[in-house]
Amino acid sequence: MREPISREEVIRAIERTGSDRIPLVFHKWWGEGLQERYGAALDEMAAPFPEDIYTGWYVEPGTETSPTANPHYRLGYRDDYSGAERHSIGRAAVLLPDWSELDRFLADFPDPNEPGTFDAVKEDMEKNAKGRYKLGCWWKVFHERLWTIRGMENLMLDYYDAMDELKIVGRRILEFDKVIIDRFAALGFDGIFTSDDLGHQTGPMMSPAVFRELYLPLYEEFIDYAHQKGMHVFLHSCGDNTLLMDDLIGAGLDVFHPVQKGCMDMEETARRFGDRLTFLAGMDVQYTLPNGTPDQVREEVRFLKRTFHTERGGLLLAAGNGILSDTPIENIEAMLDEMSRE
Repeated sequence: MREPISREEVIRAIERTGSDRIPLVFHKWWGEGLQERYGAALDEMAAPFPEDIYTGWYVEPGTETSPTANPHYRLGYRDDYSGAERHSIGRAAVLLPDWSELDRFLADFPDPNEPGTFDAVKEDMEKNAKGRYKLGCWWKVFHERLWTIRGMENLMLDYYDAMDELKIVGRRILEFDKVIIDRFAALGFDGIFTSDDLGHQTGPMMSPAVFRELYLPLYEEFIDYAHQKGMHVFLHSCGDNTLLMDDLIGAGLDVFHPVQKGCMDMEETARRFGDRLTFLAGMDVQYTLPNGTPDQVREEVRFLKRTFHTERGGLLLAAGNGILSDTPIENIEAMLDEMSRE
């Protein structure tokens, strides 16, 4: 059994103040269908490779319906979305299809102080954190949340036709998330991890100018607020984020995941940004892990270590995304074992 890395050494790795060991988190990110395919054999194989970071998740607002007894703890303002346009994340309804409904949407926006949404994470943390670095998690921060609310096609047009309205909703999202930061901080969490998928295969989902007008001020305030609470900020963003990296670093981002293979030049990314940013470098789950040999998987892990790790730290290791169900279990074991080697 690999000995977990202490909270203090994880902090040194994140802050690049001197760390020999490489922390592991989200290295056992089982994608849809993987657990069903391998069952107990997957858990038994992965048991010797523990997470160095405890991850805790609060109960996020629903989209069309609420996950709590309060029917208003959801982003949608309608009681019935049947028959609605369905081009949002996860084939959900477009929650705000017409800007004429903006006031109604905002009036019914969920309350971040919803009772009970941190009960499970508090109980689990007290039982399982065991002195490790604690990372509070939720998906979808600004771009992804606006995409959820407006749908992708509408959002792409809104960047040019409805920027003022997007700024209003973005501000409401920010104020909601600041309370979530408060609630994680009150439980003693050390960092937060969220997602925004700002990139596609060859560049950002929006122009750098749009990013700087709409999203950058939100990121600056969001990250600064977390830092005021003594917390690091981790961001997951798929695709090619190269044109946005200087902006994210300038906003104060601490850790970036995953540096997606085939989208971002890893060596160039490390060279340009590695002295200012720590990477939660992700093992390629799209090509190498499902299709390579165990030796090829091991070599790619070694490449990540050579590329991103320095004597100051600056590297944590993870899967790049959920591990696909057609991935050979021997490749997963090779990845976990090689990641765990000193």
